[in-house]
Amino acid sequence: MDAAWINDRVGNQVHLHILPTEKYKMVSVLAQFECALERARATKIALLPQMLMRGTVRYPEPTALIRAFDELYGAAIGARVNKHGDRQTVEFTMQVPHEGFLPEAEGLFASAMQLFAEVIFAPKTEEGGFQKSDFAAEITLQRQRIENLVNDKIAYAGERCIQEMCKGEPYGVARLGYVEDLVNLTPKELYTEYQQLIHSSALHIYMVGPIDAAYAQETCQREFSRFLHADFTEQNIGANILVGATRHKRDMHERLIVEQMDVNQGKLNLGLRSTTSYAEDDYPALVVYNGILGGFPHSKLFVNVREKASLAYYASSRLEGLKGLLFIQSGIQISHFERTKAIIEQQIEDLNNGLISDEELVYTKKGLVNQYLQSDDQPFTGAVLQMYSRFTGRERSVSELIEAVQKVTKEDVIRVARGVTIDTIYFLRDKEASQDEKTAVSAAK
Repeated sequence: MDAAWINDRVGNQVHLHILPTEKYKMVSVLAQFECALERARATKIALLPQMLMRGTVRYPEPTALIRAFDELYGAAIGARVNKHGDRQTVEFTMQVPHEGFLPEAEGLFASAMQLFAEVIFAPKTEEGGFQKSDFAAEITLQRQRIENLVNDKIAYAGERCIQEMCKGEPYGVARLGYVEDLVNLTPKELYTEYQQLIHSSALHIYMVGPIDAAYAQETCQREFSRFLHADFTEQNIGANILVGATRHKRDMHERLIVEQMDVNQGKLNLGLRSTTSYAEDDYPALVVYNGILGGFPHSKLFVNVREKASLAYYASSRLEGLKGLLFIQSGIQISHFERTKAIIEQQIEDLNNGLISDEELVYTKKGLVNQYLQSDDQPFTGAVLQMYSRFTGRERSVSELIEAVQKVTKEDVIRVARGVTIDTIYFLRDKEASQDEKTAVSAAK
């Protein structure tokens, strides 16, 4: 049976989600701001997590800050920017040993939460903005993070497929932002963006571990209340809810995008849209659909594209559940483009026509159950599911997902398969494109 979450608030701004459980020896904390994923703000928002990790008023140097956490019996902190559906999130994580296992460490959790709150709300500043030297260093690093994506051709092709497929939609905005938006950004402008984020966004804090809920609530009340904004109101709380899958915003015709680069191996990616998403009853069937299509070594893409036809170095699919989108990725010899595309399309058509063996269904469901059980060993899994319940209005736990997947029938999979369509075909190839392919690029643009 799943442990029960305890929800509370500190003022209007901080929402506490506490899961007391003896399953872990550490207390894991996830703090998250969220905002709409927008092209105009994405680059600045993406800079904030690492910028805040560069020091606080009390610990102005990054090394001193990390050392302060480490001295709390090895407490660890991390920060990242993420995107979940059409939301961009600024996330901070912390793990600290439970003081109940360390008799000499009374007050350890309170000390860790005090330092954690300072990272989020008390950054060091200079002349009304972030410190100039730290800002310049972070701009350089962010530029490198964005530009280095092209060195990982698998990740690059996946990102480009999303950008082309979801052009003009929030989900098409790059998670790390854009190099051109870094050029004229100033420390004051970024600090203003930070102020806007913490003044206009609720902060959700998830705590998982062997923690007493009342003690956790009291500690957060004490450590965070000094930073809260009295004028904060949740006027846009309805904007957090994503209902249903994203429908097509363009004609129902698949597009071909061919991009040329200095590569030896082609990357063929397909973006698919479905009529099902996390919030809907058929979501477990869509999870099984993706598993049968390309989630496992026994799946149709791996067996038919890689093993039988020997056309791909890898071939798989993944599901973006909040959006109801699926993405197929494969690495192929460039000359095998047409044959590989045809076989991939045939697997999608076969699922649509109900060509699903009993073995495919059974093995996929077993594989998914194993994945869920493994994820349940990670303390932040429950926090992510809680987050998704806020975004979609649909609560799901690991045990509920396991039960739902086990109940999926072949007819359920066929039903969701008939709501899946190919939207975008993206091919990354070498620079020796044929005239026909050059024409295809021009037409696609």
